[in-house]
Parts: sequence; structure tokens; C-alpha cells
Amino acid sequence: MKALEEKIVREGKVLPGDVLKVGSFLNQQIDTVFLKEMAAEACRLFSDCSVTKVLTVEASGIAFATAVALALGVP
Repeated sequence: MKALEEKIVREGKVLPGDVLKVGSFLNQQIDTVFLKEMAAEACRLFSDCSVTKVLTVEASGIAFATAVALALGVP
């Protein structure tokens, strides 16, 4: 996930309280091409597992979890 690290460094903002804001590409605005790349990487990392469902916490994870679930073909 080097690409994610680089994107966070380039576009992420650290707010007071050490909160990392990634709204420019993952929350309020979604970089769909990048999201697809991240989902493909997650599929690669979990390709030897029998994934049947993707779960996430509500905050910041819904778009990513949805993309991964679509790529894996699971709910």
C-alpha cells in the first residue's frame, strides 16, 4: 500500500488532536480510480483466504469496503 502512504502524505491533512483528514480523496470527495486500485490490492492480499463478506466501521470505511466487496464478489 505504498501508493496509499504516498497519497496520504501528498493530500492528507493532520488536524488538531492528530486526526488525519483524507476527505480530499476518500470521504467527501472519492478518487474512484485510486479506490479501485486499493480494492485490487486488498483482493491480492486476501486472495488465499475464503472471504465471504466485507465489514467496516461507519467512519471512512464504507467506500473502501464497498469497492473491496465488489472486487471480491461478496456482500
